Amino acid sequence: MKSVGKTIVVFCVLGFLIILIHFKYNYIYYGRLGKSMLTQRSNRGNDNAVRQCRYVFLDLGSNKGVQVRKLFEPNLYPNASIIPVFDRVFGNISERQRYVCAFGFEANPRHMKRLIFIEKSYKNKGFQVDFYHLAVSDRDNDRVTIFSETNFDLDWGAGILDQAINNKANMTKYKVHTVDIVRFIVEIINPLKSKAVFMKMDIEGSEYLLLPHMIKNKILCKDIITSAGIEFHEWARIPLNTSLDLSKFKQNLNLQSCVPTSVIPLDDESYNLDVVINSDS
Repeated sequence: MKSVGKTIVVFCVLGFLIILIHFKYNYIYYGRLGKSMLTQRSNRGNDNAVRQCRYVFLDLGSNKGVQVRKLFEPNLYPNASIIPVFDRVFGNISERQRYVCAFGFEANPRHMKRLIFIEKSYKNKGFQVDFYHLAVSDRDNDRVTIFSETNFDLDWGAGILDQAINNKANMTKYKVHTVDIVRFIVEIINPLKSKAVFMKMDIEGSEYLLLPHMIKNKILCKDIITSAGIEFHEWARIPLNTSLDLSKFKQNLNLQSCVPTSVIPLDDESYNLDVVINSDS
């Protein structure tokens, strides 16, 4: 009986070690919580749409969703400077309503109700749109503090720094999960094999963390990200202790062994309060 008991104990210990090794493998390879909910949702939600993603619009810093709306409903935003870029990269409105997949990321939770409404409305119209309440980062499954403006109508500087927030006495703080945008592009965007990927980046200073990470991982290559419109926030350089600016970024971009992503000078802040969203829109 003693030998049987010892055998049981040995098997229990071995079983525990196997489980522990499996957990550590998943922790290292997939991140703290295993394969991220982001990846699971994207795979599940886009299984039937993968073949239709002839083009991709990657919207980093969606705010109220205005740029995605300009993509699919340009008639509501006459003279917006980003629309000719959409026409050039994605084709005419009929082409992009059918074949563009838009992925938007927004860290500020105050915008999510509106973004989810836009997503559902657009999907009902056959437009392929997904918004994620995640802070784009160089790390996966982390949590960061997001500082937000108290006045919602002026809430354009929300991010990991509070420098752009006017009323710090009543400043709002949120804890938000991060997504490693490199991993998202590798796991979700690359398998789509799209003809063109356009990335818009307006993330209130986080670009100084993200862009070196993307260059290091060979993401800012034309065969991965075709073109990009990136806004550099000069006020964020000192608190983030970085010497990176647009000029140095372009130098680093051209030092890559690949054909670099085309960087488009673009800062379209038109219609920042958006237009009315119709119930069938």
